Amino acid sequence: MKNNLLLKGVEIELYAGTESGEVLPLSVKLKEKFPDFSQEPDQRNFEYITKPNRNYYELFKEIIETRINIRNYLKSLGNLTLIPGSTIALPFSKEFYFSKPGDPYSEIILDTYKTKVITTSIHINIGIDNYDDLFKCLCIVRLYTPLFLALSASSCFYDGMITGFKSYRWHNFPKAPSFVPFFTKHEDYITWINKQLEIKNMFNIRHLWTSIRPNGLDRPYDLNRIEIRICDFIMDTRKALSIVALIECIIQDYLVNKNWPKILQTDLNKLVTIFENQEELVAKDGLNAKIWNWKDDSEEKASSIIESLYKEYKKTAKDMNILEYLNPILEILKDDNEATQFMKMYNKTGSIEKTMQYFIEQFTIIDLTSANMIKVK
Repeated sequence: MKNNLLLKGVEIELYAGTESGEVLPLSVKLKEKFPDFSQEPDQRNFEYITKPNRNYYELFKEIIETRINIRNYLKSLGNLTLIPGSTIALPFSKEFYFSKPGDPYSEIILDTYKTKVITTSIHINIGIDNYDDLFKCLCIVRLYTPLFLALSASSCFYDGMITGFKSYRWHNFPKAPSFVPFFTKHEDYITWINKQLEIKNMFNIRHLWTSIRPNGLDRPYDLNRIEIRICDFIMDTRKALSIVALIECIIQDYLVNKNWPKILQTDLNKLVTIFENQEELVAKDGLNAKIWNWKDDSEEKASSIIESLYKEYKKTAKDMNILEYLNPILEILKDDNEATQFMKMYNKTGSIEKTMQYFIEQFTIIDLTSANMIKVK
């Protein structure tokens, strides 16, 4: 299995602003400097996308080197920097700073959702060419999306408030359409998408905002990957890639063993509601959320289920020579997700602003340490 790693890539959304934690509308300037970057409707979040790659080290290297280039450019603008977290932590203007003034899609986003869409995240793309395998794996990975959110949650603050959530981003972000079924066949997906566009449940093909979806060059027809969209932004790229490695292990296990879960032979529409509820429980309580372990029909903490998954897939990762990239899962289980770390620091400082300033510094240190690792290697 060592030579059969799948193509994968990540879409990384970020905030940038002052060292005091104020998020600024900078995506137009960043797009001018880095033409390959993508722009969200509002200028306060921006995105860069890695090239498809099978090799985890090369993926790590591209993520970090791009981020260092961003940091150097931001510094030249007047000691600006990158800001962690998946929601804007400090009080912010509710004015919409259009990245593409006059763009109809952006106008619809503003009118419909206001500033709820100004979030950051990591979207994970895993390449699968065979349509039967793609839709089988889409269903299987959807059974695990609450766990990926539990590992990545980093949005406990919003607009100067403590939200009571570990991922306020996922709780608050609009899901569209309101009900997205499990797609088991390509033709079912095509029919459903075209129907949603026809009845205007979706503005366009991009307007499928759910935890996981098929993706490709010409959706819904030409597809080549699964996109996992549920993860909050994580500062530590090693930890982010451990979630990628876990997802790849789950997929590789199916591709090799064809072990179709029995649960997917039950009422799939009922499962949609169940797993959306699981995602909301995890958005609230993170790794401590008690959720349904469908493998043995028990209720367990998300952290316990993840620990069992790590043990289950440790050999798979070792066989594929990616165990070092899966192992940071254990660090997240030990240290908890970033939202919990933010709250622990807040309990010491009593200030969201001081907490964010501390983690802005930590984010810089983590990136520079990672860059030095690349130089040494």
